[in-house]
Amino acid sequence: MYHVFSLLILGFTLLFTACQSSGTKIVIPSYTPPKEVSKLSKIQTKDEFISDGAYLALWINPDIENANQKSLNLTPIFVNSIKEKLTQTNFIAIDPMGDEESVSLNVVVSNYNYSKKETKVSLDMEVTFILARGVDEFLVKKYRDRKNRMSRDPSKIPSEKSLASQSIEKLVKYFISDISPLKTHQLREFKPFDTSLESVILYAKQKNYDGAITLMRNFNGTKDMNYYYNLAVLYEADASTKEDLSLLRFAKLNYNLAMKNGGSQDELVTNAKSRFDTFYTLLNKTKKQAKANQALMNDRNSMLGSSDDEYE
Repeated sequence: MYHVFSLLILGFTLLFTACQSSGTKIVIPSYTPPKEVSKLSKIQTKDEFISDGAYLALWINPDIENANQKSLNLTPIFVNSIKEKLTQTNFIAIDPMGDEESVSLNVVVSNYNYSKKETKVSLDMEVTFILARGVDEFLVKKYRDRKNRMSRDPSKIPSEKSLASQSIEKLVKYFISDISPLKTHQLREFKPFDTSLESVILYAKQKNYDGAITLMRNFNGTKDMNYYYNLAVLYEADASTKEDLSLLRFAKLNYNLAMKNGGSQDELVTNAKSRFDTFYTLLNKTKKQAKANQALMNDRNSMLGSSDDEYE
């Protein structure tokens, strides 16, 4: 009777532990692919005197047209926001020495309306982004954003500059996501862990992926689909956090092993691998392109008399 009771307790413990580990999720860095991929060839420039490959670069035209807007200078807000988004990945370089042969980014604020009352402010902004090489405008994108803020306390009503900055950041993000990968975050869900690996979850939630991977690699039990899939997720999390291509290859290896051990019939595994494959391709392309762009930046820095080699 005692043995039966012990087995029941053990069974409930294992079931409870498995239920706890199953469905555990973590948030990991990732990239979104550019939507206007077909237009990227128009941005490419080949210059054998600068680089063996083609670089992607544009210069920002500071002459921003502001329709229906006189009191607030939007130009520095736009320029700073564009630079911030583009340098997230450096997939497209910002050329400080644009000319007629270079790709230019022109910004037109085609509509701007701001109104303020005692308890309410509203802003309506429409912006057109134009990529052109000379007179060839090869990409024209228009976006619109509306914002309304209300408060009985006037001190809590945002200023026009604050509201405009929020809209500009949103509209710029829309455009940059059309032409360049952008950093984002995705969820990954673990499969149930072996009971001896439960502490891996704690490490993962603390973002100590090195520690979690070490525990997994020291595991001497059965290495099945769940094992390889969970190890792949940990390698992906570590690689994407560090943007380390060598770690990413370990993630790819373990995703493939998970697929071979039954993952091809598992929706969670196949969906995660599909998202991983997209990120794997994007990060490799982005790092390769950023390296080609570096040659242009080195050339421009030398022409401008700068020794700044920090562009990555």
